[in-house]
Amino acid sequence: MDINERHVVVGNSTLELRLETAVERALHYRKLAEKLQKKYSSSRYMAWLRRRGIRERVRYFHRRARSIVEDWAKKTSHKIAVLAKQNQYAVAREDLTGLVESLRKLPRDHKVALLILSYRRLELWIDWQAEKHGVPVIIVEPRGTSSKCPRCGGKMKENGYRLLRCPACGFEADRDTIAVLNIEKKAPSKMRGASDSPKCPADDGCKPE
Repeated sequence: MDINERHVVVGNSTLELRLETAVERALHYRKLAEKLQKKYSSSRYMAWLRRRGIRERVRYFHRRARSIVEDWAKKTSHKIAVLAKQNQYAVAREDLTGLVESLRKLPRDHKVALLILSYRRLELWIDWQAEKHGVPVIIVEPRGTSSKCPRCGGKMKENGYRLLRCPACGFEADRDTIAVLNIEKKAPSKMRGASDSPKCPADDGCKPE
């Protein structure tokens, strides 16, 4: 499994499934909140008018954005866990700690905040749903997954928008497919069986689909 701003890519050397993230949908509500805040922060609006209903509306937009991400993470993780169980696969995912920490260092805007939230919530829900469905979870080191050739191990080179090509063996694919294949290759050495039942991700109450 690989994740980027727009898609969660699930698969292996025989199948691939692309699921959209909720970042853009959630971002819409964050922008509505920001627009409302800017509009009513003007001094031409009386204090009582700024307070009446506006703050609650802003809070609603922020809650809605977070709810969209949470619902997406829950449903996407459930879909992945069920697919893995039906095909007798394990779920292999990258350790996203380094990616999240690098995002935290960027200038904070709504999209960055939603990316961090999305990655963290999906991580938690994937682990919970997979283990609840009896599917092994494998966490791999992300280094090289999007830059190393999954066929020969050579260094991939840019060959168009999100396309990479290996000069050594000629293998070509987009970044996400390459990442999925490399994660699949790394998984056996990191294999771990399902252990104790994980704790339910906070903020939801554990109501699997």
